[in-house]
Amino acid sequence: MSSAELKPAYLIAGSDWPKVDAAMARLRSRFAEESVEQLAAGDETDVVAACNALDLLGQPRLVLVRGVEVLDADAIAGIVEYLGAPTPNTCLALFGAGGIDPNGPLMAAVAVVGDVRIFDAPERKQAAEWVVRRFGELGVRCPQAVARRVVERAGEDMGELALEVEKIATFCGSQEPREEDIDVLVPANADIKPWDITDAWGRRDAAAVLALAVADIDRPDEVGRVVAQLSAHVRKVHRAAALVEGGSTQADVARELGMKPYPAQKLVAQARGFTGRELAAAVVRLAELDLAVKGGSRLDARFELELALADIARG
Repeated sequence: MSSAELKPAYLIAGSDWPKVDAAMARLRSRFAEESVEQLAAGDETDVVAACNALDLLGQPRLVLVRGVEVLDADAIAGIVEYLGAPTPNTCLALFGAGGIDPNGPLMAAVAVVGDVRIFDAPERKQAAEWVVRRFGELGVRCPQAVARRVVERAGEDMGELALEVEKIATFCGSQEPREEDIDVLVPANADIKPWDITDAWGRRDAAAVLALAVADIDRPDEVGRVVAQLSAHVRKVHRAAALVEGGSTQADVARELGMKPYPAQKLVAQARGFTGRELAAAVVRLAELDLAVKGGSRLDARFELELALADIARG
């Protein structure tokens, strides 16, 4: 593709991580594999240096950065300055979860020269409506009752729901899915709940984190689901820690993150059990894990998961 079709920068983020991942895959597919450099945001990541590196083949380059919500003020300032005169033939793609300041300098700088897209997941009570819309995007009409059945069996995690919707849509083709189809195609939730794993992490019980996470995996391709669930939780804890450090109360955290009082209480308690540096490091480590299990490593995905969980549980 010609460089004229590319914008110098993209910022794509939000809590609806299946859509964020899909946007990332679409952008990445427009570049030759050897011209893509992937980074995980963190203290040692030099985004600007990567953007300024020369491509010996003269092809358009993509510098893809994950986890940008953990970038500190200095790193953001460097990127903002770079975007004032971006390197020709280079595309900087910044991907992250929720928590990026909509009025901050990073979003404003990207909007001037490129494109900003925020995909936020609906509230949990709207999960069935989300399933209906997801089917519609795939060209399949899904009755509300069937969508509720999908949520009952698969749970409310957006990533898990997205995978199940794609599977059902492929099976049904142009036909409307039926409740009996859901019962056959969608396995019921495992007895181990995501909060069992996150609670074990919160108390720094590395052995329990490893045992629970691996027990919740029946197939190697399910590693991504565990990674997504844990990553989303750790990012929330990191955000809660920042809010508490800034003087917010537990009620403020609940309101800011759209949570009920009891889950917010647990989140704040976990945030107080880690330092800000430990939480930032955990976010970065999980971003590296996400990259590894999606093809960035030759090691077995489950082994990569175990290594990362041991790292973040130790702090």
